[in-house]
Amino acid sequence: MDVLVKLRKINSVYQGVYSVVKLVLAASSTPEDVVALAFRRPKNQPSTAKAPPEHPPTRDRTEGVPAAANKNTRTKIAAPIPPQMHPTLAQARFEPSSDPEPDSDQGSSSMATEFGVEDIHITDEHWASSLYTTLAGPHAISKFLRKRTSGYRKPRGKGQWTQIPQSPADRIELIHPIMTVIERIVAEFSCGTIEDGVTRKVEFTDFSGGDAQATSGPGICVCIRATGPSFETVTPGDFEEIGYTNVASIIQGKTEAEIATEIDYKQATALVSELQQIFALQPNRTFFRTLIVTEKRVRLAHYDRSGVYLTPFINFHSNPSTLIRFVLGLTSHDEANLGLDTSVQWTIDPDMGRKVTGTLQAPNVRGEMVVYSLNVEKPPFVRPSIVGRGTTCWHATDPETGKGVVIKDTWRTTERTSESEFLVDARGIPGVVQMISHQDNCAATTDFRPINFKAEGYQNRIKSRVVLEECAEPIWNFTSRHQVISALRDAIAAHRKLVERGIIHRDISTQNVLLGHPGAPEGLRGILIDLDMAMRAESGMSLDEIDPQTGTRTYQSISVLLAKDSRNDPIPPHDCLDDLESFLYVLCHILLGFKRPGELIEPTPELISVWDDPDAQRAMTKKVVLMAEGYPAYEFPQLEEYWGNSCIELLEGMRTHISNVVYQKSKIRAAKVSTDERFDLWSAFVEKNLESSYDHIDALFRTALAEIASEDAKEAMHTHGDSQTSPRVDRKRPFEEEPQPTLPRKRTRRRA
Repeated sequence: MDVLVKLRKINSVYQGVYSVVKLVLAASSTPEDVVALAFRRPKNQPSTAKAPPEHPPTRDRTEGVPAAANKNTRTKIAAPIPPQMHPTLAQARFEPSSDPEPDSDQGSSSMATEFGVEDIHITDEHWASSLYTTLAGPHAISKFLRKRTSGYRKPRGKGQWTQIPQSPADRIELIHPIMTVIERIVAEFSCGTIEDGVTRKVEFTDFSGGDAQATSGPGICVCIRATGPSFETVTPGDFEEIGYTNVASIIQGKTEAEIATEIDYKQATALVSELQQIFALQPNRTFFRTLIVTEKRVRLAHYDRSGVYLTPFINFHSNPSTLIRFVLGLTSHDEANLGLDTSVQWTIDPDMGRKVTGTLQAPNVRGEMVVYSLNVEKPPFVRPSIVGRGTTCWHATDPETGKGVVIKDTWRTTERTSESEFLVDARGIPGVVQMISHQDNCAATTDFRPINFKAEGYQNRIKSRVVLEECAEPIWNFTSRHQVISALRDAIAAHRKLVERGIIHRDISTQNVLLGHPGAPEGLRGILIDLDMAMRAESGMSLDEIDPQTGTRTYQSISVLLAKDSRNDPIPPHDCLDDLESFLYVLCHILLGFKRPGELIEPTPELISVWDDPDAQRAMTKKVVLMAEGYPAYEFPQLEEYWGNSCIELLEGMRTHISNVVYQKSKIRAAKVSTDERFDLWSAFVEKNLESSYDHIDALFRTALAEIASEDAKEAMHTHGDSQTSPRVDRKRPFEEEPQPTLPRKRTRRRA
């Protein structure tokens, strides 16, 4: 047997840790009880919070699969700071954070929760036999099967691939014969040459870390290693290595005895962690297909942004044409057949095997299709999950202006309004990312599915592409107090303008607020991005009820979290006050999560880490405590040491205001009135508090910024004076004495 090449297996099982909360909830507590109980402390009474109890044992969120269909696990979960791809795609190893890109419109980065049961569909045999029919005609297939070198015989009129053992003891005995059959098919029908730089080679791969008897995960598989425009080598100068950047497809070998003990869900999810890596490191991936081959039968598994399709098992001894076409499809030299978006083209350095240049076709400002040059020095941002929005952001250069742009690809459900419509309405608003052009229907997942196929839970997704003006750094890359507070102030002001134009953002998070360019004037110091979860609104309220599956879990408002509870009737619309509450959690995350610029608090404070719990009620509980009691100051010494009284007062002022909003909403939710009356109360409350809330919060930010500017000016004068009298003494702040640390990788979110 050939030497097995190891692929490091992704550790994507998300481990959640939560502590005993101060607010003890009875099992019978209603959502209204949760909020009401939190506000029983008399107004203005100081917090008397004590040190938290010890943490309970770590909880594994993978328990209960396939109960992973639980929709709570589909909401975006934000990592403490979003992860960031490495500079070189071929060298990168994509590690999903605790953010399962996770939605009904969000996906999951966890191996166990990437696919729910409802995401897996079984096709009929007719669709399987209709695939790849143009890659080999009946005559060519018959001619191949008649050759002695094919290994196919018809003893006593019954077809048989003679290399395949009829009763293999295990997959080890089966995998090598399968590889032999595949190699013979590829050798017969391959049309590529080494000279054109496009090759496909059949190789063993061990996903079990060397444990040949591993019973979990895919174990030993056959991989198709590829060279060509979309594929990079793993090790510079070594074309014999195989990895996530050059895998064209995967074939799993399993015995009939194994298959008899496995449900469809297990077969569909065995390769999830490997596929997440492939989708991330082959960023122009549209779909991926694998085969499961036994000693008798074969089935194809198709993965895209809408879920998984499995064909039935088909006997390849009596139906050899289907096996041949499957193999040809998964080894095709046409990258579109492999599931790659060919509007993205790369140039590979033949010596290093690296992508050195690239282009992407997209519309210009006049709607004409042009070729943008990709900036390979800035790797694309790729969401970690397969199912969902599949957001990919490319850094490129406008061929006409020479300016940098960001080209964003997303897969939206057919019911969701294209982000481009909101971006058109947002044109001219300072502090909102500006769109240059858009292409709303690049592809659809129905293009890859059986015609007229219908299945419960299936959602067609449409690929959209927007070209955006390039913004500056993510907000977590701030370098000073004034910079980050002014960025948040301008983002909130931009949000207000969106509301005035009838748009609710619904996904306020640290990921969706960027810093303005250096020296940007007021209004452009912070940029609000990512409107693909937005919704039309009137008087600050969306035109539909709250969707608890929309948004980033860490920053969801208490009303959004409560909407998951069936006892909330009616579920209120998502309103601008929910988004302002999300801005509060962003402020908390920055002030309570950073010691100073570039230095995170490790581990993430429990007050914040629990906010991303997939269970809505557990995620909500700590937020309720924050609203009722504030934060335990003794746990956050950096507030005094770095952030100072100006930021502390800003945080407390905003917390107090939002706390009152949450309390008033809880009273409306608990009021003994009819459904229509409750809705009227809700509408009146939002309309009454819309302008005053923005005014009050803006005043808090302006006061804090003025105080910070004054403090910084005084310190600068003090530092200048000291340098005049003692030129050898460096009086810089402690955080300026050392080089700024590298921040964690940018997060990848859950599916949209």
